[in-house]
Amino acid sequence: MVSFSRRRTQPGTHALDPKRATPGNSLTLLKDGAAAFPVMLDAIDSAREAIILGSYIFAADRTGRRFCDALIAARRRGVAVRVLVDGVGSLSTPSEFWQPLRQAGGRVAIYHPPAPWRPKSEFWRRDHRKLLVVDEQVGFIGGLNIADDYAPVSDGGSGWHDMHACIVGPAACEFTRILNRTWLRITGEDFSKSLCQAVPSGDVDVEIIENRFRTRSAIHHSYLHAIKRASRCIRITNAYFIPDRALSRALIQAARRGVKVQLLLAGPTDVKPVRYASRARYMSFMRQGVEIYEWTEAVLHAKTAVIDGEWCSIGSFNMDHRSLLHNLEANAVCVNANVGQALDRTFEADLARAQRIDPDTWHRRPWLDKLFEQLFYKLRILL
Repeated sequence: MVSFSRRRTQPGTHALDPKRATPGNSLTLLKDGAAAFPVMLDAIDSAREAIILGSYIFAADRTGRRFCDALIAARRRGVAVRVLVDGVGSLSTPSEFWQPLRQAGGRVAIYHPPAPWRPKSEFWRRDHRKLLVVDEQVGFIGGLNIADDYAPVSDGGSGWHDMHACIVGPAACEFTRILNRTWLRITGEDFSKSLCQAVPSGDVDVEIIENRFRTRSAIHHSYLHAIKRASRCIRITNAYFIPDRALSRALIQAARRGVKVQLLLAGPTDVKPVRYASRARYMSFMRQGVEIYEWTEAVLHAKTAVIDGEWCSIGSFNMDHRSLLHNLEANAVCVNANVGQALDRTFEADLARAQRIDPDTWHRRPWLDKLFEQLFYKLRILL
């Protein structure tokens, strides 16, 4: 866990959108559920006014029960509690799981639960965000769902590798506004009128970028903008990597102009068709000098990027068509040398636990794998 409260002068050509950047924050990096879950639970336990939690998956397992129990305890001491989960991501979570929280006065909303009478387009539209905001002052964002998969093995979890960030300060109010917009659409309740003024808690400028269906390319454009301005190094960790032509072209052009481009992608995975589709593009990247590494341990689920050691992105956005076209997503972006150095150190440590793909021997993989790669790449828009 690494915390940042002071910002160095922003060097180079990278910059945030001044209209959307929020100053006055501290930012703490949280690696894996081992670091993230205890800090999130501590924040819930210290809540005084309101908790809003949005998660694609909120499982009815040991981790889910720990969070639900903490939310119930918060509600019993008078804290307003709202939970927003996705109808497909949390499909296996029975309605009975939420009863104790609802009986305590907590509110639970399900985003687009599968139903035959709903428009087909709603089935594909998913809320893939992972957001938690406490008292309008402390916000969490990243790739971690509430489930045992993300808990450490020592706690009985699967030890999936992921990244989260804790942001303290005015940017936390942006999380509330994002969640309120969806909550209002589902329940008709608008809780934004109760928003309080967050207290500045550091000197990190943060831009919270969200993919909505009217602005579905916002995160995609932020990546493109930063990649095109890279001058030294691009390091991307992404669990489900099937970039569109624009992102692929930008990465290849960066490598051609001498930028070191390194991609850390999934080895073991929970979605094998995506890995096949991703591998179909490996050689076209490696021919241009892009370095590709695959994670070798438990499932890689992180979605982070650090460019030139200063432009940083942490969130839920995968570089695939589902995140671009169908999902509600949210990323936190900052231009900060301290955060960038920490993400660089994390990336380098992760490379020691990954295997570099050798372009000279890549063609020797089984022919059946090559067939699956081409098949699923053609179906990539459906994955």
